[in-house]
Amino acid sequence: MRAEVEFFQAAAAAAVPLPDVLHAGLDRTVIDGDYVVLSAVEGVTWYPVREALDASQTSALRRDLGSCLARLHRIGNPKGLFGYPAVPALSAPTWPEAFTAMLAALVHDADRFGVALPVPGDELLAAVQRNAGALAEIAAPALVHFDLWPGNILISPPDPAGVPRINGLIDGERVIWGDPLMEFVGADVYGRADQDPDIRAGYLEAGGVIAEDDAGRRRLALYHLYMQLLLLIELAPRGYDDPQYVEWVSSESPKRILAALAELS
Repeated sequence: MRAEVEFFQAAAAAAVPLPDVLHAGLDRTVIDGDYVVLSAVEGVTWYPVREALDASQTSALRRDLGSCLARLHRIGNPKGLFGYPAVPALSAPTWPEAFTAMLAALVHDADRFGVALPVPGDELLAAVQRNAGALAEIAAPALVHFDLWPGNILISPPDPAGVPRINGLIDGERVIWGDPLMEFVGADVYGRADQDPDIRAGYLEAGGVIAEDDAGRRRLALYHLYMQLLLLIELAPRGYDDPQYVEWVSSESPKRILAALAELS
């Protein structure tokens, strides 16, 4: 929750649609826990109505999303740290240090919750170390939501011209100060949002830059590796009860982990 507050407060400077933080009770003096009051945002989440939208409406929303992402990524961390803001052990002054700590924490969680990985944890960490130079090209931490799939995006009803708009980005708890390329993985965990023509167009028009050199390709593979590990490992502590989702992740994520490692070899 503290991370979510940091996301909304930082993102307020990005001129993207968000709920307002009306009150953040993080001192635990009123109740024995953190609480946050956010303003209500009109609209519905994009995911459940996605099939009711036509191609032009979907294209407009994707372009709008790309623009929002570029504006978020212009926000830098005034503390100068990379990584997860609410977890000091997963923050560091450089991106290679922070990302290594983040991935090591996932490997630790796999062991803690008894999740079988397709390769030993040491191999995963070795892949990060081999590509530390690519990670080091990120010199300044950018604000990355990291979970902007359509379920975390509120949209407004179509305007008189039939065009819906993004009305609110929500659920910022996975926020990371890091490489903007990570955002494209969070936006489409099983796809390539960085190659979506509409998202790309909105992102580039709003001043974003998509790294597509060898170092960028390697970083993107690392972020796909990270996301697939996260999806696979969190099945245990989160206790998902949708058998289709559990079966899908249990089958697909290991294959995609191996594919990312092959790309990094």
